[in-house]
Amino acid sequence: MFDAYLENLTGKNIHLRKNDQYLFSNNEAFKHLLRVMTGIDSMIVGEPDIFGQVKKSFQNSKEFQYLDTDLEIIFNRAINFSKEIRSETELSKNPLSIASLVENKILELEKKSILIIGGGDVGRALIKRLIERNYQLKVFNRSQIKIENIESHPLEELNSNISDFQIIVIAASADSPLFDLNNVTEGSVIFDLAIPRNLTEDQNNKEISILTLDAISEMVKANLKGREEAVKLAEDLIIKNADSEFSKLKNRKNINNVQKKFHEDQNQIKGIAVQNALKKLKDGSKPEDIINGLAEEIASKNAFHVSKILDQSFSPKKRDN
Repeated sequence: MFDAYLENLTGKNIHLRKNDQYLFSNNEAFKHLLRVMTGIDSMIVGEPDIFGQVKKSFQNSKEFQYLDTDLEIIFNRAINFSKEIRSETELSKNPLSIASLVENKILELEKKSILIIGGGDVGRALIKRLIERNYQLKVFNRSQIKIENIESHPLEELNSNISDFQIIVIAASADSPLFDLNNVTEGSVIFDLAIPRNLTEDQNNKEISILTLDAISEMVKANLKGREEAVKLAEDLIIKNADSEFSKLKNRKNINNVQKKFHEDQNQIKGIAVQNALKKLKDGSKPEDIINGLAEEIASKNAFHVSKILDQSFSPKKRDN
């Protein structure tokens, strides 16, 4: 059912594995968002890329008006709270990312020209790193883009160019393989960073090394071992503070509703009081008596409505929701 919703939203065929689907609500959804944004749920613990991706998704959702006020408040607090957690722990110290790990692996190889497929977050980060190390790059992307002064080439030209490179990085997702392995030069190394992977296991070639995200797991294990304490501290901060932070967000919504109700009642009270005052003025009552009566009526009714609103807003029944 969720697959169908996403397919309708994106116009693409989406096949989610059961283990890729999660359903959280209220406090637990807020905690999950914090774990994702701090990077403690990532394969590469503490990676900064995931934080940027969530933030970018949030900004895109705002731009296309997919968010209501409540979600916008929750995401804004999650962004700021995640920053606080990352700075209070060692998660932000010497941060690793997929791009940095792939760069380290490429540095172990003999320096050659590199073909990169995809201009998303990972592709851009890797291109920037490799350009700084004076690598010769050629970039292919679905749409025409420019990254670090490098103009991209269309994907349709991949197969006619692939044999010129011995280091290939796939940083773009696709429903089918982006190129034919038969066109790849023997001895080449391919980094398949696509999720799900672009080259399937049955395409493995003995003359070609294919490194997927799973294949980089040993580097990730070393990363995790050095950050176990930071992960525990971050998890503790989330457990101890997430519930109270989420409650504050919900209370803020209640306060906003109370203020809105109060302003509506005030306008109604003012309107009725002014009508009564004008009627008395027309009937010949003394202006000073009318003014005093108007002030007393507004003050009295305001006090009554404030008491009523507070009683409704903070009654036991409301607090349990």
